[in-house]
Amino acid sequence: MVIPIPIYIVVFIFGLVFGSFFNVCIHRWPQEDRKDHEWVKTPSNCPKCRAPIRWYDNIPLIGWLRLGGKCRDCKAPIHWRYPAVELGNALLWVLGLYLVTTYGLSNVAPENIGIVHIILVIFLSSIWLIGMVTDFEHTEIPYEVSIPNGIAAVLFMFLAAPHTISQGWLSCLYGLLFFAGFIFIFALFGGMGYGDVDVALGFGVLFGWPLSVVALFLGILSGGIIAIPLWLSLKLRGKDTKTAAMPFGPWLFLGCYVSLFFGTMIKDWYLSTFLPAAPAGSGAGGSAWLHIQDAALAVMQLFS
Repeated sequence: MVIPIPIYIVVFIFGLVFGSFFNVCIHRWPQEDRKDHEWVKTPSNCPKCRAPIRWYDNIPLIGWLRLGGKCRDCKAPIHWRYPAVELGNALLWVLGLYLVTTYGLSNVAPENIGIVHIILVIFLSSIWLIGMVTDFEHTEIPYEVSIPNGIAAVLFMFLAAPHTISQGWLSCLYGLLFFAGFIFIFALFGGMGYGDVDVALGFGVLFGWPLSVVALFLGILSGGIIAIPLWLSLKLRGKDTKTAAMPFGPWLFLGCYVSLFFGTMIKDWYLSTFLPAAPAGSGAGGSAWLHIQDAALAVMQLFS
């Protein structure tokens, strides 16, 4: 499926607009009372002087650049996160549209991609971006992220059948138990937060088994790449490493985003690399190896 350039431009612009609203969610969800829906009712204002933000200063990306990153009234700096989220959301929409129409999704070939798959990618790109930034800033993944994430996964199984990532409801169940169960065990010992568990429920349903293994592994790997050098840096500087904490949610979202498009490819590469075919003429040893390989493949490709 070839998408015309003007469509990408429109998607980019809408991504900027929605990114501006997502900044409100990131800033207000962890801090304000959701019961009164004040986060929706209250107009945009400067966090320092509470002056209302003019509509022409609220134009995504352009408004921040025109103001030089400062409030028009009190000159307090406006955090660079605001234009970063707007631009990031727009780029994720464009990238997601390109990837899903060019490469398809894990377990879904490009020729089977429909509007449901495109909507899912755009929606998940945004909800995962909100969860990632919120966890970085507040070390919290709000239920406004985890609940829509789970609902989207379940709806996708109905609306996109049979061209879904998780290959059947039993696969969803196994993926849910594995993904959420793994995170829950670590949460019991304080290694992760329960917000990670909530969002993992949706991840498990979306990816099923065995792709949940790939998504979780990529999340742990990417988090480790950052956490280990950070820990060593603190250790070398004589800082207290026991109280140092790094949110794990952003790396889960990153691992899942990669797995969304390339999970099957990564799984197949791993199996072909680390479980190569037995050499010809290897006799009883080769026969035993084939049994081991078949068992491993049966586990990894269960219900796929």
